[in-house]
Amino acid sequence: MTEWILQLPTWEMIRFFGLLSYYLLFAGVVLGISYSFPGWTPKTKGKLYRLHGAASVSGMFIGVLHAMLLVIDTYMPFSWYEILLPFAASHSPVVNGLGTLAAYGMAIIILTTDLRNKLHRKVWRVIHFASYPTFVLALAHGIGGGTDTKVGWIFLSYVVTFAVVSILLIARAFLGGKRSLAHSAGRR
Repeated sequence: MTEWILQLPTWEMIRFFGLLSYYLLFAGVVLGISYSFPGWTPKTKGKLYRLHGAASVSGMFIGVLHAMLLVIDTYMPFSWYEILLPFAASHSPVVNGLGTLAAYGMAIIILTTDLRNKLHRKVWRVIHFASYPTFVLALAHGIGGGTDTKVGWIFLSYVVTFAVVSILLIARAFLGGKRSLAHSAGRR
């Protein structure tokens, strides 16, 4: 009855879901940074926030599917132990461990966002800022462990996504600094 599962093109699905999860995580990070820029109308901010949440949650669930398929894959199967325990994989333990840490990071960020009203604001912000290192972990996992990284457009997409996030973070830091100074000046 379950033999049909073994007939699935799991290796292709693993690669596809890994890339899709990364691109959704990228979209979630970009939308999250964009949401924090000043000047949006409340309606636009609401749309950005909903898209940010949808991309992030979808990316996490697709990432879980990516990992689950590794257990049934016949080309390079992983055990649950290798998937759930960082750096325990027999194949490329460091790179695959980074993927496990990225998955845990995504899960913690999403869970604490759901619990946001029950957490102290500063605690939530510190945890939510972990989305940036989580993004870098997912990027490193994709570059180091992704068998499609050698494909030109995929490698280029990794470079472009990292550059976009970096530029947005720099712009946000600059705008945040200016806004903080203007806010402080208004208090005098």
